[in-house]
Amino acid sequence: MPTDTLNAVPSAGRGLSQIAPLRSRALVDEVYDLLLDMLTSGSLAADAPLGIETLARQMKISPTPIREALARLEHTGLIRREANRGYRVAPPLSVEQMTELIDARLVFERGALERAMREPAELLPDLEEAFSQHEAATAALEEPGAVRDHDKVHDYYASDWAFHQAILNHAHNRYIDRAVNSLSFSFHRMRQTTSMGTTDAPVALAEHGQILKAVRDEDPAAALAALNAHLGNLTTRATAPEPSVSPDA
Repeated sequence: MPTDTLNAVPSAGRGLSQIAPLRSRALVDEVYDLLLDMLTSGSLAADAPLGIETLARQMKISPTPIREALARLEHTGLIRREANRGYRVAPPLSVEQMTELIDARLVFERGALERAMREPAELLPDLEEAFSQHEAATAALEEPGAVRDHDKVHDYYASDWAFHQAILNHAHNRYIDRAVNSLSFSFHRMRQTTSMGTTDAPVALAEHGQILKAVRDEDPAAALAALNAHLGNLTTRATAPEPSVSPDA
């Protein structure tokens, strides 16, 4: 594991090619990635403490990169810092927050789909591929005990998001793409709040299928209606009082 001591500090007139690698920054990035994976996978309970000294001892590094990584993670909304309590995992989203989150996605993703449907023939191959991956991940998630398999759940979420990302890619608007992806951390919190993502997979896949059918038919109105239905149904499932879970889950 690299140390967190800077190997070089740039001085006036010194060329960039002469600056040694800043190993401290690489270590902060590693800590950030590790904690981010733990937060987005749901392996850390809501409101759990994230003590800097404790984490430093567990990772066998100094507190400095831990502190810097946590400061960066605070901007994702996955953790928060409280006076006299330090850093903690963020609490679950409220029903109001989840409703607003999906509504924000609808605003941006409608705009993305409208733009992508200007050239449906260009969108279709990438959307077909993303749907196939989502289909395979959904099938894997239906296997007994799969909802407790971190890798399978991760693959499912990644394939689900990739379907929407294919549309964003073909909107050819970096700012819409950035806006939607900035919501992804909040969406992870919503999944952890409701656990709905692992139990509604076949339904979500079918809803994606309706969007794909409209793209195949080169029907912008039907595509937008299918997206509205998908995100509207997602709101209903996410805010249901007690999501149903299969006895085999």
